[in-house]
Amino acid sequence: MSKENFIESITRSYTDKGASIFLGAGVYQGEVVAEAKVNLPLRMMTRHGLVTGATGSGKTRTLQLIAEQLSAAGVPVFMP
Repeated sequence: MSKENFIESITRSYTDKGASIFLGAGVYQGEVVAEAKVNLPLRMMTRHGLVTGATGSGKTRTLQLIAEQLSAAGVPVFMP
């Protein structure tokens, strides 16, 4: 798959017409591709989720960014 096809695929898969939160960018062959934006629709945030990774990989920061964006969108957030 070419980089252009990768960007197109990510954009098609992770773009929603409704309200969404930005999770980050896709990684293609070890390179972060800023044009390949990954957004999650707010309507999907009622589902279960799992954030996993090695120590220092950014799990806590990811959850902080999600909580901040949900709060900014008016969604109540509670994190123990």
